[in-house]
Amino acid sequence: MGVRWTHLTLQVDKLDASVTFFSRYGGLAVVRDRRLEGGSTIWLGPPHVQDGHPVFVLVLEHAEVKAPVDHLGFQCDSRSEVDALAALARDAGILVDEPRDAGGSVGYYVLVREPSGHLVEFTCGQPILGLGAPMSGAAASV
Repeated sequence: MGVRWTHLTLQVDKLDASVTFFSRYGGLAVVRDRRLEGGSTIWLGPPHVQDGHPVFVLVLEHAEVKAPVDHLGFQCDSRSEVDALAALARDAGILVDEPRDAGGSVGYYVLVREPSGHLVEFTCGQPILGLGAPMSGAAASV
């Protein structure tokens, strides 16, 4: 089956501030501004991609935030990167929890709040596939 996950749409009531947040803290860049086409979304993805197309984008939709998401997660390359993002967030007054090491499958992380109220986690050492072997068989194809 050729199904793949391509995007997540997040409703934000402060569109420009949220674009700035995800660019500054998450390293994302605008890959499509649908406002230029009469829409109300901005698509964010990695600033550099191999074949010219990101495999996944975060779509920010300018709309009322009825319920903030629990959190979005971003992986950092090092604990010092997590600490640097925490310092930026602390200075901006958006730090929710100081960095901490939860060990195991959670790793070292910090929580910050983006301008529309959603929580964002920046982590180091959090394996996507878990601590065991990669999924195989029926579980991998679901």
